[in-house]
Amino acid sequence: MIKLIASIFGTKHTRDIKRLRPLVAEINRFDEAFKALSDDELRAKTQELRDRLKGGQTLDDILCEAFAVVKNACRRMVGTEIDVCGHKLTWDMVPFDVQLMGGIVLHKGKIAEMQTGEGKTLVATLPLYLNALAGENVHLVTVNDYLALRDSQWMGQVFRWLGLTVGCIQNTMGPQQRREQYACDITYGTNAEFGFDYLRDNGMATDPREQVQRGHHYAIIDEVDSILIDEARTPLIISGPAAVSTHQYSELNPKVERLFRRQQSLVAEHLAAVKKAVDGGDMVEARKRMYQIYHGMPKSKAFMTMMEDPAMRKIHEDVESMMLTEMHKEEAREYREELFFTIDERTREAALTDKGCAELNPADPEMFVVPDIVSALSALEGLGLPKEERNKKRQEVQLQFAERSERIHNVDQLLKAYCLYEKDTEYVVMDNKVLIVDEFTGRILPGRRWSDGLHQAVEAKEGVAIERETQTLATITIQNYFRMYDKLAGMTGTAETEASEFHQIYKLDVVVVPTNRPIRRVDANDVMFRTQREKFKAIIDDVVERHRRGQPVLIGTVAVETSETLSRLFREAGVPHNVLNAKNHAREAEIVSLAGQKGAVTIATNMAGRGTDIKLGEGVLWIERAVVLSQTQLDEKPEGSAKTLRDLLDEKPCGLHVIGSERHESRRIDRQLRGRCARQGDPGSSRFYVSLEDSLMRLFGSERISGIMTRLGMQEGDPIEHSWLNRSIETAQRRVEQHNFSIRKRTLEYDDVMNKQREVVYTFRSGVLRNPDVHGYVLDVIHDLVLTQAEGFMTSERDASPAEFAEWLLGIFPVAVSEADLKPFAGKPEEAAEFVYKQVEESYELKCSMENPEMLPNMERYVMLHCIDTEWQQYLRSMDELRDAVRLRAYGQRDPLVEYKREAFTLFEDLMARIKVTICTGVFRSSTSLESMQSFMAMARRPRRVQTTHAEVSVLAKPPADPRQQAQRDSDAFDKAIQRAEAATKNQPRPAEGAPAQPVERDAPKVGRNDPCPCGSGKKYKKCCGAES
Repeated sequence: MIKLIASIFGTKHTRDIKRLRPLVAEINRFDEAFKALSDDELRAKTQELRDRLKGGQTLDDILCEAFAVVKNACRRMVGTEIDVCGHKLTWDMVPFDVQLMGGIVLHKGKIAEMQTGEGKTLVATLPLYLNALAGENVHLVTVNDYLALRDSQWMGQVFRWLGLTVGCIQNTMGPQQRREQYACDITYGTNAEFGFDYLRDNGMATDPREQVQRGHHYAIIDEVDSILIDEARTPLIISGPAAVSTHQYSELNPKVERLFRRQQSLVAEHLAAVKKAVDGGDMVEARKRMYQIYHGMPKSKAFMTMMEDPAMRKIHEDVESMMLTEMHKEEAREYREELFFTIDERTREAALTDKGCAELNPADPEMFVVPDIVSALSALEGLGLPKEERNKKRQEVQLQFAERSERIHNVDQLLKAYCLYEKDTEYVVMDNKVLIVDEFTGRILPGRRWSDGLHQAVEAKEGVAIERETQTLATITIQNYFRMYDKLAGMTGTAETEASEFHQIYKLDVVVVPTNRPIRRVDANDVMFRTQREKFKAIIDDVVERHRRGQPVLIGTVAVETSETLSRLFREAGVPHNVLNAKNHAREAEIVSLAGQKGAVTIATNMAGRGTDIKLGEGVLWIERAVVLSQTQLDEKPEGSAKTLRDLLDEKPCGLHVIGSERHESRRIDRQLRGRCARQGDPGSSRFYVSLEDSLMRLFGSERISGIMTRLGMQEGDPIEHSWLNRSIETAQRRVEQHNFSIRKRTLEYDDVMNKQREVVYTFRSGVLRNPDVHGYVLDVIHDLVLTQAEGFMTSERDASPAEFAEWLLGIFPVAVSEADLKPFAGKPEEAAEFVYKQVEESYELKCSMENPEMLPNMERYVMLHCIDTEWQQYLRSMDELRDAVRLRAYGQRDPLVEYKREAFTLFEDLMARIKVTICTGVFRSSTSLESMQSFMAMARRPRRVQTTHAEVSVLAKPPADPRQQAQRDSDAFDKAIQRAEAATKNQPRPAEGAPAQPVERDAPKVGRNDPCPCGSGKKYKKCCGAES
């Protein structure tokens, strides 16, 4: 029925293309007319189009002419030699009709799905040129620095020929260089670089000159599915050193390494015991040892090799299921206690056993056991100790608890580093640094660090410099960053399967653009085996045969680990090959470009090398070039042939052959892999090899299928192959895609809460940063704070609390407003606020009159930015903790998202209130010089003439009734402040006049006001030792 309706009315995509054809025809008419222009006249079209936009025309009005200008420029550049990343390339591209269609789709703010090899890089030049004419910033987003640099130099030649400027953001650039690149008409860069620059501009810059971006008007995202879906939830995080950082990793690493070696030896003994028990028929012993091996060293290479045997895997699966039952829980615990530590591969958690604690420190095994702090504190209460001694004992218990908890946590992280994180797979070591490797692409992720001390543990394991623990300074998800653009577009080879998600989250429509030449790829049915070992053997046999014939082969894997396994098997089979992984990251473009040479064998993850076309080398094709350039379909007969092209290619395959080592959970990723071959009309072929032990298959009843295969009498190595199998697998993929989409959508609902709050804070911060009248901002904050408090303390005559209001004012501002002064304003909060504000404003203006007028705006700006940043960073930590905490509320039949939104609202109100308070106290306690502060204090000593008191007067103290006592109290407070200031500076040599200020060097790490006090009391520093300074 659906096919019948589509045949009558056409599909969405055919209707989309039909609407584009008139525009393409119009572009071609302009192109023909522009052929008569000279080069200078064609270049002058750029300024002419800009003037027309200023005159009131829209981008849509000039679209056809602008696209024709670009097409004509490309034709005139043919034969030009261009230096691209150190290589000389000859320009040979002129946009054809389907590329013009893709450019129109991108300009309209949609996603253009174009097959690999259709020239998406060239397509982007059309809408980039058009949108840059308006003078707004235009961005082209790529997946890595290499592609950004390559495309800016390669495609940038077209823009430069037409008089536009082109910039490129690279990871190593400084602020000034970045500002210059963003000032260009068109800027290329990666999603990470654009996102980090946004965070630095809005969350860290302290001077308008430090900001580099020009807003977010229009962006085209290359490989849009990879960035907006695969990496959508990835947070971009700018971190800084934490105020308190542990250095126990270096101290504990030798002990943990010895423990790891002991466990390795123990697991090796268990592996031998398993084989012996299986041979002897002792299945009880075999199951026990298998359980201990998996929980003691799950990533042991010997264990993973053993799991390739179906019989051994069956024992492993049976014992894991058995030990989860209530009947065997105690038995499982006893088995684990015989190990030194346990590793949970699924949750990636590590835990010491009693045996391991004793091994780490035989003299004091309790050193690695967390004390029962509740029982210890309860016991102290029953001893009847004096208050001071009891408090001292309590601090000792709390300190011991904190020290042991930290030590155990560090040991657990080191164990995970040794057991679960393998060098050159999960990470690489370069330039004395540990760099994370993306699990799916094999690409290095510069600047990313594992959290919770894990990165420091891996650094200790590798013996490189251990960097300090970090705290989040600014963060945003890629998903939320790109939703800020006024107009967003994207291009990729596979987006149709995710069209619903693109529309719901980003409001992006997907348009499938037809290919310039027919796709001539022969897609064979999937081949299913029972075990991975059988599947890998079939892959090796297939590759060996094709390599012998000289056909290039690309093997795609889901994860880096599978790539390494296949590489080992190819080495054993004597097949020369290249592996695209983290170790060969720098050669990514080279390896992918050589994958089409005769007899080449390349292993890569499904997403590795995206953005680089695989071009076929000499001797790979046997069919005539005329057939490749023709419009002959796969099921049509070439001229002079009695067979269809499909039949000819089945009999004698040629072109690139793509092998999928397993099905990905997303159809889109599988289609990307298939699309690596058969570009621009070249023939090619593809096939996926599947086993019932693959992750996707195990989700959907692989044991039942395996049982059916056994009952049918199928022998080891016998495959199942049918088109029905392909459809069943795709149905399973759809279910997983729907599940993953629901997770991403739910995550977005959480992120939206934080995103709205970030927008408020960053807008406030940007106003402070860019507004030249910072003084007015300060007074506005003071007025808002006073009014808010007046509404709380003086709302009605009956409930008014003038005494508490006066006490609050005394703790925040250096003004002497008494209870008697405020009583007449009971029930009149606005009038009370105006009265208090005048007192505070008078005091602040007096202080400002004594400051250096040239330095005062910078001081006010710095104080405000520092207060905003400090409180925001503390808030980010609180929100992370809240998000972890609310998950458990689902057990109480409460929606975690609703709880999160409710508490986040309350926390954000508190945040804005704290920011205002810290700004108000900060501007009064800061000064452009010590002399200015002393002068202000001296004026404050004059009783009753200027009613000021120092902000450090205790908020709990009540103002004395006698004015002379009040004046004396003010004088004493200021004297103490002067003494502290002079004591801090009397040993510091004064710099010569005009000399630059010298940085202050600390003997110990700076302790923030809101950080835990170093004394170990468990209180914040500002409430403990910091209160005395």
